[in-house]
Amino acid sequence: MLPAELKKYFWDCSFEELTIEKYPKFIIERILNYGKESEIKWLRKNVDGDYFKNIALTSRRLDRKTANYWKKYFRINEKNNK
Repeated sequence: MLPAELKKYFWDCSFEELTIEKYPKFIIERILNYGKESEIKWLRKNVDGDYFKNIALTSRRLDRKTANYWKKYFRINEKNNK
């Protein structure tokens, strides 16, 4: 079950039925588009890092601003890790 603070982002579905195991892509996309920093931190702790990165870099459901942010974020981190 997801933390109650996330319910406001899932106004259009049955929040009680959502789990990160069952609907990871949908939950990641929604939180990336609408969530705050603390909620994204929760997401990163609860989702496999490679899976999170893949969704953040390839999802077509992210708005342009969000998609651009994550593309820049991961490029910067890849440069710093070399």
